[in-house]
Amino acid sequence: MTALERWQHRLKSLGRFPARPVTWLGAALFCIWALIDVMVLHLSHGLAQPTYDGMVRMRLHARPPDPRIVIVDIDEASLARMGREFGQWPWPRDTLATVLDYIEGQRPAAIAWDVIFSDADRASPGGDAAFDAAARRSAHSHFSVVRLPPAGDEASQVRRELLPRLWVPPSVAGTPSASTSTVALIPPRLPGVAAAQLGFNNGYADGDGTLRRYRYAERLPDGSVIQSLPLSVVSTLNPAAYTGLVGDVLHADASDPAGPQGELIDWRASADVYPRVPFADVFGAAEQGETLGPVPSFGGKIVVIGATAPALHDLHPTPLSPNQQGVETLATVLDDALNDHHLLELPRWSEAALACAFFLGIALWVDARGVTSLSHVTLVLPALLLGLSYASLNFGRMYLDLHLAAGLGLLFLAALRIWNALRRDYWYSMPDAMPASGLAAWAILGREVWTNLQLDSLLNALQRHAPDCRVVANDPSASWPTGVRWPDLARAATVVGPAASLEAALPQLRKALGRRVVLEQELLHMGGAAPGELFSTVFQGWSDLFRRLGAKPGAPVGAMP
Repeated sequence: MTALERWQHRLKSLGRFPARPVTWLGAALFCIWALIDVMVLHLSHGLAQPTYDGMVRMRLHARPPDPRIVIVDIDEASLARMGREFGQWPWPRDTLATVLDYIEGQRPAAIAWDVIFSDADRASPGGDAAFDAAARRSAHSHFSVVRLPPAGDEASQVRRELLPRLWVPPSVAGTPSASTSTVALIPPRLPGVAAAQLGFNNGYADGDGTLRRYRYAERLPDGSVIQSLPLSVVSTLNPAAYTGLVGDVLHADASDPAGPQGELIDWRASADVYPRVPFADVFGAAEQGETLGPVPSFGGKIVVIGATAPALHDLHPTPLSPNQQGVETLATVLDDALNDHHLLELPRWSEAALACAFFLGIALWVDARGVTSLSHVTLVLPALLLGLSYASLNFGRMYLDLHLAAGLGLLFLAALRIWNALRRDYWYSMPDAMPASGLAAWAILGREVWTNLQLDSLLNALQRHAPDCRVVANDPSASWPTGVRWPDLARAATVVGPAASLEAALPQLRKALGRRVVLEQELLHMGGAAPGELFSTVFQGWSDLFRRLGAKPGAPVGAMP
């Protein structure tokens, strides 16, 4: 016997194990796998991410953008037009001061700056002073800072007293007024900006580099909370939503599925849904100069100032686009926070619980109905789970992440079907130790076509009472749309094995099959185990049964009680 034949023999021998223990052991192993994956390894999240992104892009329903939000866009056209006078970006900051004063004079609801003011203005000696003065005059501006990795917090010298409006007020956070934590970040250089409303504007991508979540606030070791730029805007426009978002951060625990990346972003229908006004046009309107298009009024608007020009590299992958502009993402998360559009998630442990419930449900069904009863829904059941995830993404506030249950459930169903095939192969094949003589055959005829479930019952009975016997039966599987092939022949089955063993097991086999059998044949003895003689005897028994049934259809001879 070759090595390959030995492995095939060992694989085939797995079919000798009883169905019920194998089914429940498989369910237990998959439950353990799900728990370890969700709580420790986090392997399945990588497999689920492309599916989630596809669901986001193919949504039937996406929330409309807030009509108050408008982007003042530092686009390629603005870089080219203003570059003639002011050179390359960054432009002198007095140009930004001019735009800030112009927008502020129209009494906007808020101005969110997706621009970092961490370096000195080297292009214009008076630029910093001009913008610092404009920032002090502005009552609606919110400025960005860059949060550095927390590993550098202890070495930092930035405390609350240096940037007081970056911290959530103690009355909202429920923390003492004094703060001992230092924070690693890139602070603004200008005093007027440092004294204004501040927020970090970091995007924390998943392991594959795609941004799917946003962190609205961060709790520090002393219990105090620093806020993001969107949260800073919300603090002035929707205090109730502001308090709720801070509370979410304070009450989050280690089992939160968002983890350090924050909560899922509720994306709009496409990557560029918010109206944009070129920065050059706003500057032209402020200077009463040239504009290439109409400049709308900014009164009551939430103005987000940022760059979409690819040359400024504020691009990142999202579920909507491999190169989405950062200012568009900022507008989206600001919209979500203002209007309480949040995609909630179940805790991590519940993902494993849902998966385990699915595995146990499969095991219960298989225990009652057999593996083959699920043959037509092996792909349908996982697809239904993904359909539920998709529906929750479209029509609910709670996103049900059923990727783990669907993926591992498909593997579990496939494993059960493979094992069931091995089991059939084992019980439908002559064993190596079958004697060359002294064999007997017990032919039986069912009341109707033998189903796979009924044949499984026969195999279970053999496993308990006649483990050295085997089955010869026709394939009862239905072939759509014609139904079972050879339906008359699919009513017949024969148990073959050592005469003494088979005779001793007949009472238990009859009891296990019950009234499923309409006619049986007395044991047919054969002299040897040659395949030709074996099948000749089997077909002789079937022929006798069909002849007897046809002779007396009303009162079949030998019918079991």
